[in-house]
Amino acid sequence: MLCAVLRADKKAEIVALPWTVLRLFHGRYALQSGKRIFDARWKKPWFEAARARQKDEPVDLFTLEERSYWWFHDCIYWDDDELSGDDVKALVLQRERTAAQKLQTAHSLMRAEEDGRPTRTPVPVEIRRAVFERDGGKCVECGSSFDLQYDHVLPVALGGATTVENLQLLCADCNQRKSDSL
Repeated sequence: MLCAVLRADKKAEIVALPWTVLRLFHGRYALQSGKRIFDARWKKPWFEAARARQKDEPVDLFTLEERSYWWFHDCIYWDDDELSGDDVKALVLQRERTAAQKLQTAHSLMRAEEDGRPTRTPVPVEIRRAVFERDGGKCVECGSSFDLQYDHVLPVALGGATTVENLQLLCADCNQRKSDSL
């Protein structure tokens, strides 16, 4: 599995269907996404146990055609890569950590701006790629390709912009020597 993709279905939820005689025997809980109600049915004991278990471990709901549906952390996910429960858990936890880090960074930037401190935003991927290609993936000072860093020619603190023209690749040693000389 080279590129495992797990998709969250934000419209999906497990619902209790109205009582009927047939549902008394087959179960009245089903997965609904938007207006679509899937054919899989579960009885109340299974639903209660799965609802508790999905807090800690992904619950494999069913597979339809090539899609597997999972319930984990109060969200419904699906994949078509034949992921295991451990795979689903790893991908969801990674997604949650990334979201938490992004939120923490946003709060830090907001506090820094409120305190009047200058803030530095990450160099966008497109600009990093352009600088890397332009500089040949090597330090512009010594030619090293080890421990490369993106350096502002005119530092941000002195009004330098984060543009392709104002960025260069430097190895950590050359970048440290440059900052020592400023």
